[in-house]
Amino acid sequence: MAALPPLYALQAFLAAADCGSFTGAATRLNLTQGAVSRQVQLLEEYYGCPLFVRVARGLTLTAEGQQLIAPVRQAMTTLSEASARVRRVSDVLRVQFPPTMAVRWFLPRLPELQAALPGLEIRVATHWTDAPDFSNTDADVIIAHGKGGWPQVVEVPLMRERLVPLCIPEIAATLQQPADLAGATLLHARANRHEWQTWLRGAGLPDLQGTGEQLFDTLDMCVQSAERGQGVAIADAALFADLIASGKVVKPFDIEVDSGNAYFLTYPPERREQRNIRLFEEWLVSALRG
Repeated sequence: MAALPPLYALQAFLAAADCGSFTGAATRLNLTQGAVSRQVQLLEEYYGCPLFVRVARGLTLTAEGQQLIAPVRQAMTTLSEASARVRRVSDVLRVQFPPTMAVRWFLPRLPELQAALPGLEIRVATHWTDAPDFSNTDADVIIAHGKGGWPQVVEVPLMRERLVPLCIPEIAATLQQPADLAGATLLHARANRHEWQTWLRGAGLPDLQGTGEQLFDTLDMCVQSAERGQGVAIADAALFADLIASGKVVKPFDIEVDSGNAYFLTYPPERREQRNIRLFEEWLVSALRG
């Protein structure tokens, strides 16, 4: 059997033909324009002829490209359909979560996921990242926190981060207004104190400081400290919805401030059609937004 051209090159060719430009193809494939151009160039070198010509509005197929496009499209469709038939859900999906999201939000809902996808084995790892990097992990997907816009990954927005103070009811009773936080110990999950600064700025008190402060390595530890009556934590209420519902901690003020960050499900673009990832994505989005 004669050697076949690289699959990535065929995907780039098909996307460029459909979009009429390398820019459009790059957006579809979540690659750079240069990467798409290089893949098409590889295919042209393989066939020994140009497949596109540049026109005023982008690209158009050459005669050779027109001969190739239909067989490539059919081959891709056949391969995709065959893969979907053969693939089974009885598989492993490695998911990397931020530590607090894993402990406080995901683990209580793991039975729901297992009931929804009984053949899917989830292997959970925890690592805080604001820039998903698949080069040094075996994770299939990474839940990342930040502003998004990371290169070479598919981003699925999950939820915005909305900051609220959390404390035990006894402390909340002493806090009639946000300015009363000046008499409280403020608990931080980050050394840069960014979350409290963001919330206080949103509450109109950018210069307020508590009587004391305590730093922690994780948000979970920070809220555990608040749960023990050691001060007032700042956190995303969605991650601690179960704890708030229990009444062990409360929101002393009805002021939520968008941090400017969000949580995203991320994975490499070549995994876009993997069945396990699509099923997990559907469940995760539904669980978070439901």
